[in-house]
Amino acid sequence: MINKYSNVPLYSQLKNIIIEKIESGEYPPDTKIPSEQDFCELYNISRPTVRQAISELTNNGYLYKEKGKGT
Repeated sequence: MINKYSNVPLYSQLKNIIIEKIESGEYPPDTKIPSEQDFCELYNISRPTVRQAISELTNNGYLYKEKGKGT
């Protein structure tokens, strides 16, 4: 869960949650993760926060985006 009162930035907390779900097999390779909007609603955080987390995970090779298909 995301702790809004933590010193750790929200995007970093979300990144760690997504990485845990990838490593645990909850998000298997080559499957879509939830949409930005889904993450916003699920964790009650803003879209720019979600975008930053997804962008960093994409840059680090955990995720990839396909035009018209999602992340």
